[in-house]
Amino acid sequence: MQSRIIAISREMRGALEQLDSVAPLEVSVFVSGESGTGKELAARRLHEGSRRARRAFAAINCAALPDSLLESELFGHTRGAFTGAQHAREGLLQMADGGTLFLDEVADLPPRAQTALLRTLQEKEYRRLGDSSLHRSNFRLVSASHKDLDAEVVAGRFRHDLLFRLRVVQVTLPPLRERPTDILPLARHALREQARILGLPARELAPDAEKALLTHSWPGNVRELENEMVQALVRARVADVVGASHLSAQLRGRVPEGLRGASRDFERRFLSTTLERNGGNRSRAARSLGLSRQGLYRKLKRLGL
Repeated sequence: MQSRIIAISREMRGALEQLDSVAPLEVSVFVSGESGTGKELAARRLHEGSRRARRAFAAINCAALPDSLLESELFGHTRGAFTGAQHAREGLLQMADGGTLFLDEVADLPPRAQTALLRTLQEKEYRRLGDSSLHRSNFRLVSASHKDLDAEVVAGRFRHDLLFRLRVVQVTLPPLRERPTDILPLARHALREQARILGLPARELAPDAEKALLTHSWPGNVRELENEMVQALVRARVADVVGASHLSAQLRGRVPEGLRGASRDFERRFLSTTLERNGGNRSRAARSLGLSRQGLYRKLKRLGL
């Protein structure tokens, strides 16, 4: 059964047709699109439509881990390879043997990991951290990023030869604002699923809520919509329907008031400026803010950046 992607719009149906046509082919696929557009769902659809569907689907978000831990997660390590490595560990490359390896936010791979991954793709073999032995893994690579990898190459942050290996085929997922006919079906699906998960009665959308959903620009795309529906369902738990009053202030057209709204607005601008000052490099931005890379990633996700 293929991963569920709601697609009424011509734009999204076209992207799904591309995914389904390339799924059986043994080629690397790069999925591009803004944050929250469903790139991991697209990767799972590629896996499920391939001859590797019965084997593992191993996924990692390259922006969510510090550089040192990221290499260990990908390639594995031997005991004593670094401080704290008390036991040998199998990496995602080995776990994905015979299946699919999905690298989300691949633009955030640090330079050393880019070099190691390129060698793996060229030679079909790799070394675990601290190991002199070579290991082999027969995996299909699917990668994704919300960043423009061509721009990252020009800026010197991403290897051109690695991009060539990753982007044999590219599929672009449209942002939610460009597929408005999908908004209400997605919202209804999210309400049904979250009601089931939370053990709450299913709720329908009232006309005023539908209007609010259709007029919002959805900068966080489908992820933002799903989060909005979870919150609305909780607010409406004693109501018969989900109305506009159960939606967030942003969707009701109000400017956030008070210290909480002002603080969130300032934090969003401050983090955006910090990222720009560091050329989009999240590791450097995190260090300049005194945060871990994972801590910065959580903040960016919470703020829809």
